[in-house]
Amino acid sequence: MSTHKASYWAMVLLVVAGLLIAGCGPAATEEPAPVEPAEPVATEAVAPEPVATEPPAPVVVRVAMTPFFDYQFFSVAKEYGWDKELGLDLQFTWLTQSGPSIEAMAAGSVDTVNTCVVCNFSFHEAVPEMMDFLTVNQYKGFVVIGRTGEAKAYADFLAELGTPDAALKATLEQFRGKTWPEYSANYGPLISGMLSQADMTLDDITIVTFADDEKAALAMIGGTGDFYMGGLPSEINLLQNHPDEFVLIGGAELLGPAGLWYSQVAATDEWLAANEDAALKLMAMSYRYNRYIQEKRDTVMPVVVEAMNAHSGTGTTAEDLGFVFDTFLEFRTYQRDQETTYNPASPLYWAVSAEYYVGSSTDLPAGFDYRLYNPLDEWFAKFLTRQDLLDWVDAPLT
Repeated sequence: MSTHKASYWAMVLLVVAGLLIAGCGPAATEEPAPVEPAEPVATEAVAPEPVATEPPAPVVVRVAMTPFFDYQFFSVAKEYGWDKELGLDLQFTWLTQSGPSIEAMAAGSVDTVNTCVVCNFSFHEAVPEMMDFLTVNQYKGFVVIGRTGEAKAYADFLAELGTPDAALKATLEQFRGKTWPEYSANYGPLISGMLSQADMTLDDITIVTFADDEKAALAMIGGTGDFYMGGLPSEINLLQNHPDEFVLIGGAELLGPAGLWYSQVAATDEWLAANEDAALKLMAMSYRYNRYIQEKRDTVMPVVVEAMNAHSGTGTTAEDLGFVFDTFLEFRTYQRDQETTYNPASPLYWAVSAEYYVGSSTDLPAGFDYRLYNPLDEWFAKFLTRQDLLDWVDAPLT
């Protein structure tokens, strides 16, 4: 091989070797470009969608309604929507008296009944679960009526003599030897209890007995007798339709404990235990109604008139009701009830009457504890702790 060829191939080998070395070496890298931090993106907070909830269903209270003046707060509450406002639904079953109402409650078809402490006496053995829990008013319908110009009212004696004791004695003394046309089965015990306060008995007066109260009242209107005591419709007839002939002598102030009478609402102990809130709301409705009677009676009177006429078969007018409310019924505020109805130191304390009638009753079993079946004080105390209900009662009347 010539010298020139050898040099040529040496050069080729050197070039190839350089290329191989370059191909096997590490690849050249570029410095990475700096990365700028991303600008924060502002986002609005999204409130969660509210979960739709149904309002609680109103608590149904099945009321045994009766066509008596005392209990029409139920009718007004329904008409004004107080039940819905307080989460209740009043449903009425109209009945005639407390007796059928108590039977319906015992059978489970109603929850509450319109009644009274004494009205329950003949039912306690058969329906021991019945409890009075609400007092709606004081009933003053047991009164003595005399003839105008021939008899003197207790109020006149009180103004003249100055003290209740002297006025009572003088009022009762004028009954001695006088004649009374009466439905004796109902009113004999009341008259007897009244006379006993002046150390008199029924033998000290003359009672002319009639078959029913209406006949006794008609006899009084016809001229028989000097004094009369009877049912509310007959008393209204005498005093309102014959105002020149008859005068109201007196009521509870003459009758003593026998004449102290309250109208109540009762339910079973089981219902009360399960429905304390509903029971207290019924009390609130009653007391708000009482405020209307005292402050804005004309507002609610049309509702009462309509309810009475629809279910009593009578043609009561607003004027009639006004006379009844002024004369025979007292609807108290809860503040006033605290001072009287539920105050053991007051002569108007509900238990004064209860104790009197328990002592003279023949319907009650031996050892009967009237407080056990009339937890009225306890329920009133519960009501006073419910500031929400007191505020509702005291809110401005519309």
